Amino acid sequence: MTKLSIFIYDKVIVVQNPRGQSKQFPRCGITQVESFVKDMAEKGNLNELIV
Repeated sequence: MTKLSIFIYDKVIVVQNPRGQSKQFPRCGITQVESFVKDMAEKGNLNELIV
């Protein structure tokens, strides 16, 4: 299992893996960040970050 770090800023959500690779998503009023990241992972949008 790969651990991902999640950084929440005013306008973006950044998901980063332990190797320093990251992917950004516009925040766009997202309040349930954990659910959003889980959905992105299930849809395969974070595959390049998972080792």
